Amino acid sequence: MKTPKRIGIIEVARLAGVSATTVSRVLNGQVDSRISVETQERVRATANSVGYVVNRLATSLRTHRTGVFGAIVNSLSGHYQPHLTSRLQAAAQRRGVELLVAQAKAEAGEVAGQLRLFQEDFFDGVIMVSDLPGQQALCDHLDRMGKAHVTLGAGLTGPLPAVLTDDRYGMNLLFDHLNGLGHRRISFVYRISRNALRDRLAIFEETIAASQGSIAGDVISFERGESDRKTFLGILASPERPTALICGSDGLAIEVVAFLRDSGIRIPDDISVVGYDNVPDTAYWAPPLTTVAQPTDQLCEASLDLLVELSNLPLEARVAKRPIRFVPPELVIRASSSSPSLRPFSLA
Repeated sequence: MKTPKRIGIIEVARLAGVSATTVSRVLNGQVDSRISVETQERVRATANSVGYVVNRLATSLRTHRTGVFGAIVNSLSGHYQPHLTSRLQAAAQRRGVELLVAQAKAEAGEVAGQLRLFQEDFFDGVIMVSDLPGQQALCDHLDRMGKAHVTLGAGLTGPLPAVLTDDRYGMNLLFDHLNGLGHRRISFVYRISRNALRDRLAIFEETIAASQGSIAGDVISFERGESDRKTFLGILASPERPTALICGSDGLAIEVVAFLRDSGIRIPDDISVVGYDNVPDTAYWAPPLTTVAQPTDQLCEASLDLLVELSNLPLEARVAKRPIRFVPPELVIRASSSSPSLRPFSLA
């Protein structure tokens, strides 16, 4: 039986009507603005139709590049991070990039071990999603390894290079919305253990200070202890209680909403509650949650764009270049926010 002829890159280029260089760039995840999305899709479709597969080993021996990237995620539980991780993988698939995801271990030394594994497996670069243990030291370690890296969503104090949601713009959207409804007493609900909320907390405090007394605002710690919950209810029962709560994340908002409902407080009749992130199920909560939508797909695309861009630079230029790129979020108005009610309410 005659062995079928192996399809090569030249044949894929001829069938797709492009150069072999374009095929190589598309299939190795090295595209730039000169190669249109339509051309990329045509090249991948052609390669799939004829069964052409990039020989990663041959490519890496020739170029010292594999077109394979890694991602280390702080957690695959919770409300937003699993969604972010799945969209990051989908973005990589759309552009023909191999992205392998690992969940971070608990200790910084263990995460460094995972990074060494990435080096041994010839990864071209690493995306670190949100906060990781000892993250700056890990970035320094990646620099010594000669690996490109991008931090996604770790906040303004996180390591660079980084891609972030423009939280200042997002918090301003929430303030403008609540202020437009007539709210003048707005509190920020925070959890001390959640490092990811620190930027939003700082922006809230700056906004209250800049209002010069036109908005009264406090920070309420919503921890899981019984005494903390009683303190929280005491604030809501006071004569100067807030008429609206900004929760630092949707995950925190769902706990707050459930606790308020169990305490006999109606949303938004008694108090408005808004969140931040727009996790996929917020539209189906009771009531549906007003929130700031993280631009998840744009964050993922921007992270991959920056990682590919950095991985194409010489090591010296890469280490010297520490960009931070912001992506603006959007306000999603739903039923959990309305004009303030000033009539007293009783707690269950």
